[in-house]
Amino acid sequence: MNVSLRQLRAFLATVESGSFTRAAHRLHLSQSAVSMIIRQLETEIGLDLFSRERKRLILTEMGLQLVPIAQRMMDELDLIALRASEIQQLQSGSLRMAVPEVMACTLMPPILTILNDTHPAIAIKLLDTPLTNIPVEVARGAVELGIGPERSSDPSVERTFLCSVPICLVCATSHRAARRNSIKWSELRDEKWIYYPSTFSKQIQAALGQLDIPRLPDDATIVERLTTALALAGQGGGVTTAPKYADALHKDFQVRFVPLVEPQISSVLYVYKRHGHTLSPPALKFLELLSNESRLAGDIAPRP
Repeated sequence: MNVSLRQLRAFLATVESGSFTRAAHRLHLSQSAVSMIIRQLETEIGLDLFSRERKRLILTEMGLQLVPIAQRMMDELDLIALRASEIQQLQSGSLRMAVPEVMACTLMPPILTILNDTHPAIAIKLLDTPLTNIPVEVARGAVELGIGPERSSDPSVERTFLCSVPICLVCATSHRAARRNSIKWSELRDEKWIYYPSTFSKQIQAALGQLDIPRLPDDATIVERLTTALALAGQGGGVTTAPKYADALHKDFQVRFVPLVEPQISSVLYVYKRHGHTLSPPALKFLELLSNESRLAGDIAPRP
């Protein structure tokens, strides 16, 4: 059976108006078109819906049973249209995303606060997770989008450029570089380094290589998470690097973020989503707020 919404609309209009002619006027169709649509519906069902007596339309038993069913279906269709309109206008809906752990507690709170204040009906799920998990969570549908640096991912996941984030030197507030407005890589030759392998990019390793510093010098301290590296740096246990947005943690760890130059290095962030899927209006609004707010703060920049 292949009953269409067009047929149900014509059926209900005929029931409510009492004639094909008045139903045709309501639906902006000809009387013959409405009559034909009703005949098609009766053919699909295999039973008459109206008995035609002296130019009057009287519902058959099947017609009487179909009325509440058709009305319920049309009400559900109206509800779908209403919900779609609310989501389009950001009056409802949800935002599910995965971001790196440090980004979740630094760059995200002010952006999500703006989103909450301007569109309070949007439900937010923020998954703070290790970098390698971001494409995975997108692939399995746990989140609609992910934000993070370049990582290998499932073929079902696509990534698009979002922004570039300056990479800074992080040192204790008592370190010789703490009062500098910027520092050259060449001035860091004799520093003790704190590495966190999951985030130390090839760019950083290349810059250190130019100073004849091996990827893992004998005196390097190796940790798994950026927050641990920040804590060690704050205690004078060495220097490390971090994206500019992590500067929001400088008071907590008693560190200073100093811009690195010659070369100046940035971390590229991408938006991850499932291939072929269009982002929802709440997700698009979030990305707009993220871009605008972060550029004003000087934390990130679009691709030149």
